[in-house]
Amino acid sequence: MTAWLLAFFILWSGVAVADESVSVVDRQKENKTARTTLNIYKLPLKPGVAYRLQTAIGYITTIDLPEEAQKVFIGDADLFKAEVYGEQVLIKPSTDYPDARTNLTIYTKTSRLAFDVTVGAPETADFVLDFHASEEDALVANEFKAKLDEKKAALESEYQTKAQEQAKTVEKLTQEKLEEEIKQGTVSKKLKISVKDNGIQINMLSLSEIGGENYLRFSILNYSDHDYEVERIVAGKELVRRGVVSQRKEGFVPVDVSVNLEGKIPKNSYHYGLIRFEKLILKKNERFVLRFYEKQNNQPLQVDGIPVEAA
Repeated sequence: MTAWLLAFFILWSGVAVADESVSVVDRQKENKTARTTLNIYKLPLKPGVAYRLQTAIGYITTIDLPEEAQKVFIGDADLFKAEVYGEQVLIKPSTDYPDARTNLTIYTKTSRLAFDVTVGAPETADFVLDFHASEEDALVANEFKAKLDEKKAALESEYQTKAQEQAKTVEKLTQEKLEEEIKQGTVSKKLKISVKDNGIQINMLSLSEIGGENYLRFSILNYSDHDYEVERIVAGKELVRRGVVSQRKEGFVPVDVSVNLEGKIPKNSYHYGLIRFEKLILKKNERFVLRFYEKQNNQPLQVDGIPVEAA
C-alpha cells in the first residue's frame, strides 16, 4: 500500500524519480518547445494554451516575452515569487515542498499567457522560456503592414495631386487678378517668391504701386495637419552685411503696414491677403522683409527678396 501511494504521489506531482529526463521530455512535448541549449527553450506564442513551467529551489526561471508584460498574477504568492522587468518575468520558488504548485497568468498588450508552475530538481528545471510569435502571426503582421504601406502610399499620392490642383488654381486666380489690375491702369509687378515650412506655404503674388503706396498681394496655403492662423505680420528693413562667402544680419527697422487677411485658414485650403504700405526706397545692404507669426509660435516664417524699390 505504501509503495502504491508513493507511485501515485510521484505521478500527480509531475516529478519523475526513477528517470528525471522523462518529465523534461513530457513537458517539451506538451509545450511543443525546442531546446536550444541546456534548460533553455523556444516556444511559439499561442492563445488558449496553458504552458507547464518547472522551477527549482535556488534557481530562477526567466520568461522572455516579445512585448512588455503589463500585468502578472500568481496564484500562491507565499510559495512562489514573481518579478517583472519590462519584457522579462522572473519566477522562483520560496519553498522546497515537492508538491508545491500554482498557476501564473501574464498579460501583455496583445496576449494572455497561462502557466502551470511546479517545483522539481535543478537539472530538470526550466531556466529560460523564450517566447516568439508564431509563423502564422508573423504572416498576418506582414500582410497588415503591407496593406498599411499601400494605403499610406495612396494617401500621399492623393495629397500630392490635390496640392498640385490647388497650386494651379492659385496661379490662375493670380493671373486673372493681375490682368484686372493692369486694365485699371495700375503699375504692377508679378512676383514669384515663396517660402514653406511645416506644411505652410506663403507666396508673394504681385506688387502694385497706386498713388505713392505699395500694395503687396500674397496667399497662404495650409498643407499641414492643423488649422493655421496668423497672429501678426511684422514688416521692416533688414540690414545685411555681405562678405566674400557669407552674410550677416545687423539690424531691423520696422515699417508701418496695414494688413487685410481672413482669420483662420483650415487645413488643405488657402486664403489671399493684401499688405499696404508707403513706397520705400532701400539703401545699400538693406532689404525689405515680412515676418508671419502664428499664434502660440514665436518662430516666424520670414519672406525677403521683395523688390519694393522696383515697383
